[in-house]
Amino acid sequence: MNKMGRQLIYRFVAISLWVCVNYLFMFYIVGAADTTINVKNEGMSANPNVTNNNALQKIIDTHRHEPVIIYVPKGDYAFSKGVIVLHSNITFKFASGAVFTINNGQLVSFSYPSVKAGYDGGVGNISWVNATFRGTDVNGQSGFVQSMNHAQNISFDRCVFYNSEYSDGHDLDIDGSHNIRITNSSFFGFNANPSADYKEAIQIDYSNKKAISYILQDDKYDNLPSYDIYVSNNRFLPIIRQGKIKYYAPNPIGQHMIYNNGKNGIIHDIYFVNNLVSDPKPRQQAQTGIVNFEGVSNVFIFNNYFRNEYVAGPATYVRIHNPLPRSQMSGVYIEKNIFYDVNPTKQYILVQAFWKNNYFKNVFIENNEVVTNNMTKFITKNDEMVSQKENHVLDILAR
Repeated sequence: MNKMGRQLIYRFVAISLWVCVNYLFMFYIVGAADTTINVKNEGMSANPNVTNNNALQKIIDTHRHEPVIIYVPKGDYAFSKGVIVLHSNITFKFASGAVFTINNGQLVSFSYPSVKAGYDGGVGNISWVNATFRGTDVNGQSGFVQSMNHAQNISFDRCVFYNSEYSDGHDLDIDGSHNIRITNSSFFGFNANPSADYKEAIQIDYSNKKAISYILQDDKYDNLPSYDIYVSNNRFLPIIRQGKIKYYAPNPIGQHMIYNNGKNGIIHDIYFVNNLVSDPKPRQQAQTGIVNFEGVSNVFIFNNYFRNEYVAGPATYVRIHNPLPRSQMSGVYIEKNIFYDVNPTKQYILVQAFWKNNYFKNVFIENNEVVTNNMTKFITKNDEMVSQKENHVLDILAR
């Protein structure tokens, strides 16, 4: 069998495995929990003048030794600055109209502790179902962050993150973690500090104190990379006021640093599939992209719809970069995406290594569609061997 045939089989097996494992994972999480706790019966309040940090932490700690469903009835539950420390085997289940809120420039972290190093050092089997997290910009930007160190088997399904990304941070911070699934969810708005507008809603990073959003005193860090991250059927949207953008859409996914020069491995097996990204900030810096990875292997960017309705284009839309002189990176699959009126000023896709003779291997950029009336370069690369075919450019005025 030739090399191309092996690569096609690899892609088929990888996506098939993703689908199968995803369903098994969701079945396990939902089926494992057998005790249901109604938070209103356990001290939490929907009174906007009452914060719920202590009450929720007490509920979590009380049920530390058993799988538990934490049910949140309809209402707005306020939180204040601080940290909520999680443990394994929790399902958070939100009723329709149940919202966690925070304001006055505060940040609360839902932290996934790791008292040991290694991929099995952290907590696991935690799911968030139908949850809504809402921040505000009153008296400073407030927000929530899910801060994961060595976490495993974590899912977010049908969740809403509305103006909840802190100005210097992320909604989901995935560090040295694996088997993380974000599905059918919506991310609205990013009120970024000008110096931090590259921050992602979903950061996929390493177990490192500089990477983590909230440092727990007893946590252990070892520079392990995250892997097996599945992001599918989500929306990343701006916040619109009176027909104009108030806040751009969040940068959807990626990272921007490699720790310990990749000696403990690099981020790998990332699936970004069937998502909508509309109107992120059109940044013009050369070293960043809307979807941006500073070192990655086996990244699958399939069937996404990237569009701009209110804003001009960035310098680069998808950027995959290898800054390391010796760490070989392989497997970039950018296929069957639609780029609608995004109009980048430099290129749509940049796949590039900094060091000669250490280029990416197995790069497939195929069957993508560009709709524009102002075409710039589609792919920029060094000497990477890129399979590019059936990429079509259509005139927006003809549609």
